[in-house]
Amino acid sequence: MTDPVLQTVPLAAPPRVLGSALPEHRHPTRRSIWVRWGVGLILGALFTWLSLRNWPVGQLFAGQVQIARGNLDSWVVRLVNDQGAVVWSLDLAVLGVYGVMLTAVHWLRVLRWRPLLEPYARVPVRALNRAGAIGFMAVFLLPLRLGEFARPLLLARDDLDHEPVPFGAGLGTIALERVLDGLLVAALLFVVLFEVHPATLARYPEVRVGAWVSMAVFAGALGALLATLLARDFTVRWTRRIVGRLSMALAEKLLGLVTSFIDGLAILRSPLHVAQFVGLTIVYWGINGLGIWLFARGFGIELPVVAAYAMMSCAVVGMMVPNGPANAGTFWYFLLLPAGLYGIADHAPRTVAFALALWLVQTVQLIVFGIWGSWVDARVVARLRQDEDDVETAESVTEP
Repeated sequence: MTDPVLQTVPLAAPPRVLGSALPEHRHPTRRSIWVRWGVGLILGALFTWLSLRNWPVGQLFAGQVQIARGNLDSWVVRLVNDQGAVVWSLDLAVLGVYGVMLTAVHWLRVLRWRPLLEPYARVPVRALNRAGAIGFMAVFLLPLRLGEFARPLLLARDDLDHEPVPFGAGLGTIALERVLDGLLVAALLFVVLFEVHPATLARYPEVRVGAWVSMAVFAGALGALLATLLARDFTVRWTRRIVGRLSMALAEKLLGLVTSFIDGLAILRSPLHVAQFVGLTIVYWGINGLGIWLFARGFGIELPVVAAYAMMSCAVVGMMVPNGPANAGTFWYFLLLPAGLYGIADHAPRTVAFALALWLVQTVQLIVFGIWGSWVDARVVARLRQDEDDVETAESVTEP
């Protein structure tokens, strides 16, 4: 029986794009990689300086780290200074629960990618999980969003246990994912800011300006993607005409990438798949915000739930701009940007420790999952290659 969803999204048969056959222009040169790393390091250093200039760094690490019983008969790790005062403390039970929430967030992030791919290709969840684990780690660790290429490249190979997804189509789904994410998070930021008194909000104009700028940028990006999808023939024709003046061979290679990229936007013609993605994304960001609220309480910070979502929204919007390696500086700078709106002392040792610990825990989780995904991926590739060698050996033995 023909899938009714695929009937509503008519697509041309995709060309088989192999990982080993990607056009040369898709691979950045060594010079461009060094340039991106250099720019990323500069941006990371800038936001780290913006954060550290007002932080009580000397108080954050001066003292003795202890593990003791907390008020609720749970274990806490805490820093006690030379005067015997507790500078900050973290409930280890909260840390464990937050780890479980991050695992749920990982799976939601993997599963919500599936509706974006389904109109164009059907990829098993196990393959999405492997690619997602590696790709999410790459996005977080590499500067200037270089890691966004990881997932499309992983699915475009021909040595896996599923049909390869053309690189351009995979990249189109990633671009759409980023744009829809940005719109939803910017909209959430507007919603939570409605709870703030206008006089208080006026003292933090950077938050309000950031909300408007992010909404304008992502709305414009969505409009550009829609225009590219609806004006497919126009885009292809002018790409061939302009690039063809330089080289027809280059034009044909570029057209293959452009057309498959446009096909990767096919979800925009399927309301069902859009609804699936948006629904999973709402749950995904909902758990993310609750996790930040819980983690803050683990540090003894009485953070309102709405403040947790404001901090999450600012951090997400901040990390969508070009950033440094591991989002160092960018993450905690934007995370604490709206703290003052809700009466949270953003430069207090306890608050700064919370921001650094939240970044560290998320970084460790992404690295652990990424290493696991790389290990599983390597095993799958090795097994499939061994199976191919066994088949070739058997065929050579049976030949007369």
